[in-house]
Amino acid sequence: MFLIGIVGLIMLFWFALVGLWKLIPWLILAVIVTNIISLFLDHFVWVAIIVGALIFFYIVGSREEKKEQKSATIDGDFEEIKK
Repeated sequence: MFLIGIVGLIMLFWFALVGLWKLIPWLILAVIVTNIISLFLDHFVWVAIIVGALIFFYIVGSREEKKEQKSATIDGDFEEIKK
């Protein structure tokens, strides 16, 4: 990113020397838009990983609870049969 920034500054300086003043606002807008997109994507990846992990562990936990409930019911039935 640092090298891209240096290249961008060199391009802005070159455009100022050559006289392409109309392109400078578009380049600045392009830098702003790409920074916002990269910031969003970086955070979106972390959010997606965390949410995916939470969903995965919720599913695993709910399956474990169902197994525990079934075994408790079976144990209860056996206790009634023993009486």
